[in-house]
Amino acid sequence: MDATSNDAGQSTDDGIPGLLVRLLNISQRLGRYAAQETGERTSPATWRALSVLQEKGPLRLGVLAEHCRVRQPTMTTIVEALIRDGHVLRRPDPDDGRAHLHELTGTGEAALEDWRDRAGRALEPLFHDLTGPERALLAETVELLDSRLRERTER
Repeated sequence: MDATSNDAGQSTDDGIPGLLVRLLNISQRLGRYAAQETGERTSPATWRALSVLQEKGPLRLGVLAEHCRVRQPTMTTIVEALIRDGHVLRRPDPDDGRAHLHELTGTGEAALEDWRDRAGRALEPLFHDLTGPERALLAETVELLDSRLRERTER
């Protein structure tokens, strides 16, 4: 498939949408590489659930499923395993006695931080030879992406 040109005369493959899709694909590949290098067998959806609870605080199951982009039955299975492992606590929702909130425990927080540490150490050899300016560019890029996502998701 040939690249087409946009109004600025750039290949659409080089435009923002194309670059962001490449970034998304690279991010997924980095996650798979880290899991392979660490021998991690835990589902990415499990780490995503813990991350969402860390970022958003206690959530109802359906809301957590929406944030994790999985169906509610899948999230039920994930959360039940997380509760059994002591990573998540289920408690009554003070606003609705029929509902429950799910929150990250200290054990869950520690497991998430351990995974992030192991993943970072597994990925570091790919980037150990970055120059000072390349490291600065990477740090700046991460900050840009993080700030743009937070801008949209904290509304």
